[in-house]
Amino acid sequence: MADTKISAGADPGTLTATDKLPLARSASTTAYAATMAEIASYANTAYTPNYSAAPPIMDGTAAPGVAAAVSRGDHIHPSDLTRAPLASPTFTGTPAAPTATTGTNSTQIATTAYVLNAVTGGTAAAIPGANNADNGGFAINQRTYVSGTALAAGAYGHDRWKAGAGGCTYTFAAPSGPSNSITITAGTLQQIVEGEALAGGTYTLSWTGTAQGRIGTGSYAASPVSGSVTAGANTTIEFNTGTLSRVKLEIGSVATPWVALSPQQHLAACQRFYQTLGQYVAGYASGAGLTVAASVSMPVAMRATPTVVMTGSAPLNLNSVTSAAVGGFLYTQGIAAAAGQWAINVGYNLSADL
Repeated sequence: MADTKISAGADPGTLTATDKLPLARSASTTAYAATMAEIASYANTAYTPNYSAAPPIMDGTAAPGVAAAVSRGDHIHPSDLTRAPLASPTFTGTPAAPTATTGTNSTQIATTAYVLNAVTGGTAAAIPGANNADNGGFAINQRTYVSGTALAAGAYGHDRWKAGAGGCTYTFAAPSGPSNSITITAGTLQQIVEGEALAGGTYTLSWTGTAQGRIGTGSYAASPVSGSVTAGANTTIEFNTGTLSRVKLEIGSVATPWVALSPQQHLAACQRFYQTLGQYVAGYASGAGLTVAASVSMPVAMRATPTVVMTGSAPLNLNSVTSAAVGGFLYTQGIAAAAGQWAINVGYNLSADL
């Protein structure tokens, strides 16, 4: 079949698979269908691209671009010195990272949220702070306070706890475990916290029970209460009627859990202010009028030179028995009444309480 011309003005009729189109006419401007040879010839024509002389932009808002110029294949991006290096970066501000699932054990970065979840279950207040109140669980009772006894103003019951200005009466049951609950039935119960342990600033007082408490001369309120404390100043914490246990005074405005110390630590903390001792010493005096002496060391160094009260003194063949605390020792001496055996069998109450 001869080439069939397709023109805009005539219907060529139905074409078959063997129909051919006219060959290209290179100088023609007339619209016509192109052949495959014509398309290949055009595609293979040499093309000189218009390369861009500008350096590539490092950062910017994403856009498809409309410039006719193209970049070269060997272009190099400039260095961005405003970003941290991959190796040993030093961040400023508040850098953030994904928080790993609790229990993750890998080289992944641990965020503060991850650490908080791992240590406390997600609550900062669950991290125990240092307690400046002594015997907050009422476990130490060296003075053997009897439940329900009325205390005069300033008289001590359990270690470190004394009656307020109007006196105090409280009851308690036998302790079970590291803390004991008391019930204040009349007056107020207070503790003077040693200023040497107080850094100053805002402190929080917390406890369990129905009694209301306060710091210094503040208002009584339910647990917890906060107040201002002067650095180095002895500070009173005080409670009115109701149940009371697990008392804690700590720096900051957040109450954290009460933590029981070991029995030895509880006792030692109280012995800094009050302790009981006993002593038995015997010897032989060669004659009357001779001075004999004995000493015993204190188990815990006390806050200050204590007041010494002898109890149950039963000296043998001794007159003028006296005692005094010097440094970390308690000295007792007496004068032999006659030649022969002598003995000192005595108890002591040592108080350096506030």
